[in-house]
Amino acid sequence: IVIINQSKKLSIVFYWHMHQPVYKLSVSGDYIMPWVRLHAVKDYLDMALWAKKFDKLKLNFNYVPVLLDSIINYGEKGAHDIHSRLTITPAEKLTNEDKVFILNNFLDANYQTMILPNPEYHRLYQKIQSSGTHDISILTDQEYADLTALFNLVWIDPSLRNSNTELKKLFKKGKNYTVEDRIQIIELQREIIRKIIPTLKKLIEKNKIEITTSPYYHPILPILLDYKNIKKTPIPDEELSNLKTELDAKMQTKMALDRVEEIFGVRPKGIWPSEHCVSGKTLEMFSQLGVEWSISDEGILASSINFEFEHDFKGYHKEPYHLLKTYQYKTKNSDIKMIFRDSTIPNLISFEYQNHNPIATANDLYDRIKVMQSQILSSPDNEHLLTIALDGENCWENYLEDGTSFLKTLYTLITEDETLETVLISDYLKNSKENKILNKISSGSWINRNFKLWVDEPVKDLAWVYLRRVRQDFSEFVKREPLNPNIEL
Repeated sequence: IVIINQSKKLSIVFYWHMHQPVYKLSVSGDYIMPWVRLHAVKDYLDMALWAKKFDKLKLNFNYVPVLLDSIINYGEKGAHDIHSRLTITPAEKLTNEDKVFILNNFLDANYQTMILPNPEYHRLYQKIQSSGTHDISILTDQEYADLTALFNLVWIDPSLRNSNTELKKLFKKGKNYTVEDRIQIIELQREIIRKIIPTLKKLIEKNKIEITTSPYYHPILPILLDYKNIKKTPIPDEELSNLKTELDAKMQTKMALDRVEEIFGVRPKGIWPSEHCVSGKTLEMFSQLGVEWSISDEGILASSINFEFEHDFKGYHKEPYHLLKTYQYKTKNSDIKMIFRDSTIPNLISFEYQNHNPIATANDLYDRIKVMQSQILSSPDNEHLLTIALDGENCWENYLEDGTSFLKTLYTLITEDETLETVLISDYLKNSKENKILNKISSGSWINRNFKLWVDEPVKDLAWVYLRRVRQDFSEFVKREPLNPNIEL
């Protein structure tokens, strides 16, 4: 009996986007929001460590430079946010204003997965919910102390919490936390944060992960490069006919490439454009800066090649061939490769799978991948790449065990299937011999294939007017009182 393999090899890109904005109002002040710190102890290290747990697993990560700067500030420079500062403050020294803030902000965690499983945290939650946050006397000083401690503990990834003896002991304590306990919790978080960049470096060296970046402060590049032609409606203000931010777009991109190379010792070969916003001028700029490839969404590809991808009522592609190819975009001044992500899978992972059994949903995603693989049997090509690219940090708190069971099951199914492989994007593109030529790129974002989220409304147009004026004022200020002779304006 001869068994014929009826599967063509399908390569898979897992591409996790890590991004938080700048939460500081001044260079020397505390961060006003805790999300970099909390996602650092819950996601940034944990998501990378999966690559160590599977020999055949390769993962791609995109880090926005301002997030890396904040990670370094927390881990190496002892930075604080309002939440961590209040956590280490002795309960008896909390002001009335501090207590109001704690009542309103220290229950900011998923109820089902983070609050309900913890008896004391849940009791405090019920007490505050039933009494409201207007009366600070509803909690004792010890309860305020416990609330701040538990908030910080439940945000730590379960695998990291359980593997650290001190964290495990603190979590098991459950209540009656001392100020020394709370100081230790924050310091143990810093220990986790300090491991992030060295861990990423080691995984890069072992060719287990690839790191890319986005423009430094996450701007929408096509708008900066060509506001006049991006707008679909008449420009309401003469000032906007020439925004004069082309140099800003170029500098933010170059600064990002330089900063990531400085941190990791390797210059990124790819750029994740903010919100997958692309245009011809954006890709030309990337190419001029030495960027080898970039990424956008399925909808942008559809508009670029005049082929609409049809899905059935379950989200399955009817003809995925074009989506599973890599592309070469060529103009007189640019030559850059492009990949395009599937648009259904990110929505399932981010918003739907969390509501169901993680083992079942991991199997559902695996089945979707296998169905797509079966659809390329008649393809004339040998190379096919499925790009799964999405936010890598903001959904996992909604999953049981912070997504551990889901990711473990999914990665196991894929790595044990000999007809599937996970790849690093640059390696795949370097070895690919079947890039399709992309004669044009449609301008737009992953959100409805346009830029409506940022332009074409009176308030948004006014914001761009104000931004232009601020930039112009700053330029005039620097010309009068030079801050740095190397700054171009």
